[in-house]
Amino acid sequence: MLQRNGVRIRPLDLEDLDKLYEWHQDAEIDAWAGWGPRMSRARFLHRYEEVVREPPEDFVLFGVEYGDRLVGYIELAEMSRISRRAAIGFVIGEKDVRRHGVATNAVVLMLDYGFSLEDLDRIYAEVYPFNRASLRLLEKVGFQHEGTLRRHEVHQGVRTDLAVYGILRDEFYGRYSTALPNPDRR
Repeated sequence: MLQRNGVRIRPLDLEDLDKLYEWHQDAEIDAWAGWGPRMSRARFLHRYEEVVREPPEDFVLFGVEYGDRLVGYIELAEMSRISRRAAIGFVIGEKDVRRHGVATNAVVLMLDYGFSLEDLDRIYAEVYPFNRASLRLLEKVGFQHEGTLRRHEVHQGVRTDLAVYGILRDEFYGRYSTALPNPDRR
């Protein structure tokens, strides 16, 4: 679908779900993402098969490819067509490609997709403050820290703050050009 510096985002296929389930079971990833209770494989596959086959109106889920293999996924969630905003989330599940710019490029591509093709005006992220790698990535891409929701969530049994970061369409296109074939779309 969209490509930048060897990173590609594309719609997920049913064949990708086993890899997503593998990442869902990874305790290290969960420590940063805070997914909560584990799902059985059957429940996980049932839930995500529906998302792949019949995506909800307020949710976009793409695979992240690097080196011709699926290495993660990225999503726009809680999309509001009226308010023209969405939350972004991402996971690079393959440890050998972390710290190679894969997540940064995937986020830039997803922002371009969201602003251009979904006609969003604002995209935000909610991140645990201890997830320094994600905070640095968001700031590097151009997100601004908008505030901290104090003791907002319970993560692994501990009440935890949640940092909120946001980027606006004009801020993004002030830094990046579109990867879409028709640049007049933005």
